Amino acid sequence: MISEKRFNALPEGSGVYIFRDKEGDILYIGKAKNIKERVRSYMAETKRDVKTQRLVDKTEEVETFLTKNEKEAFLLENNLIKENRPRYNINLKDDKSYISLKLTVNDRYPALYLTREIKDDGALYFGPYPHSRDVKDVLKLIQDHYPVRRCKDSVFKKRKRPCILSQLGKCFAPCTENIDDAGYRNMVSELEDFLSGKGERLLRELEKRIARSIASWKFEEAQVLKERYLAVKGMTERQSVHEHFGKDRDVWAFSGGDRNIHIVLLSFKKGVLIAKKAFREPCVAAALHEVSASFLFQYYSSRPVPEEIIVSEEAGDLKLLEAYLRDKKNSPVRIYGQHKESAGALLKLALENLHEAEPVPKEEAFKNTLHLKKIPERIEVYDISHGHGKHPAGVMVVFEKFRAAKRSYRVFHIRDAPSMDDVAMIGETLRRRLTDPGIAPLPDLCIIDGGKGQLSAAVKIFKTLNVNSDVIGVAKGQRRKRMEDLIYMPFRKNPLSLSKSSIVFKEILRMRDEAHRFAVASHRRWKKREDLL
Repeated sequence: MISEKRFNALPEGSGVYIFRDKEGDILYIGKAKNIKERVRSYMAETKRDVKTQRLVDKTEEVETFLTKNEKEAFLLENNLIKENRPRYNINLKDDKSYISLKLTVNDRYPALYLTREIKDDGALYFGPYPHSRDVKDVLKLIQDHYPVRRCKDSVFKKRKRPCILSQLGKCFAPCTENIDDAGYRNMVSELEDFLSGKGERLLRELEKRIARSIASWKFEEAQVLKERYLAVKGMTERQSVHEHFGKDRDVWAFSGGDRNIHIVLLSFKKGVLIAKKAFREPCVAAALHEVSASFLFQYYSSRPVPEEIIVSEEAGDLKLLEAYLRDKKNSPVRIYGQHKESAGALLKLALENLHEAEPVPKEEAFKNTLHLKKIPERIEVYDISHGHGKHPAGVMVVFEKFRAAKRSYRVFHIRDAPSMDDVAMIGETLRRRLTDPGIAPLPDLCIIDGGKGQLSAAVKIFKTLNVNSDVIGVAKGQRRKRMEDLIYMPFRKNPLSLSKSSIVFKEILRMRDEAHRFAVASHRRWKKREDLL
């Protein structure tokens, strides 16, 4: 606790205060219009929450920095937080640069790149996109319908003949300088409109150009424009969450816990929702309205600033943040809270995303989805490999805590089972593995590459040897589902229905594919050895 003598010596002006423990380590950094009154609020509260009580109990010293005004205090506080990373402050750890699309409009032949670095070089930047998958659909459409160059300037300047992208129709080969400069510029202008979110205007312009091409009997050109029109329209229609104001806008929702702050960001470009990102940041000392401005300062210090920012938690510091971001962007920036009438629906959407169920850890997801007896610490996957009946072998690959344990991989060359009978070979492989005292421990889960027959053989072996491990099968379906991977469970007639995006489904296939790889590699080594003899 802070001594009364030290408390009485605290200044009453605006500035930054630093709480330190008995070792002198920084616990918490805060700002205040009146430092003494702000610190008094910590010490005088009779009913403190757990996190504040913990901070007060550990604080032995207070260091202060006086500033001319609140704005300076706000900037100093956030710079000190970024420099010292105190335990009890919110601290944005996710400081990586996100992917953006860069269109070099000042070049004679503009190019489109993926980049993580934003420079003031006259180029246009679109994004940022939190994940590379967020730009996949956009890039596919661009490559198919807007064949701008993608090579870097260092490569472009040296090329004299077209590359393979030109032969595939995905680049106009401006490196040859044998193209229509005006046509290339028109295409780049269309691409700029599309990336800027001006889809409706672009569609109207494409309709006019299609009509002109048809009137001029240029049917091939009209067909190309029509395909481009349908692609842009399809991309625009998939953006189902939109509103009519057409601004770049970030919407933030905050929710606090005992030791963590949960945050969701929804990013809108020209009124269209393009990205969602969730944060879970440690913060055990301050209330939500105190940390929101600090978090946003850290976030926007290294990222583009939108025209509007809407937050679920209002605080007096937001006006200071607004002034700072306005200076940084060098154009108007507005920050709104719940009081803004048009913000209600957007905040509701952000809060719904904030309170959606958190992802279940992979271990628990496996146990719950596959109805296992316990969380699988050791998983063994079995596959059979042979070349037209020659050199049949069963392979075992092992995963410990979902990571491949290659030192435990084994190959069992089939001795007794018929070489074309996969069911019998699976049975022999499992029997030899489970009765080998040199292979330990027993698996928590066995995954068999095969359908009902192989699974039944495995269950029979487990029952005979009194092994209590879980076992499932994975195989290609039959008839209309012949190309799908299906999960089979013991004593269940139909395959287990799992979403193809399920983490459990993806992990099972990843493990099965590793067993395939090891089986093929083992068979090739055996065949190579035979060929040398």
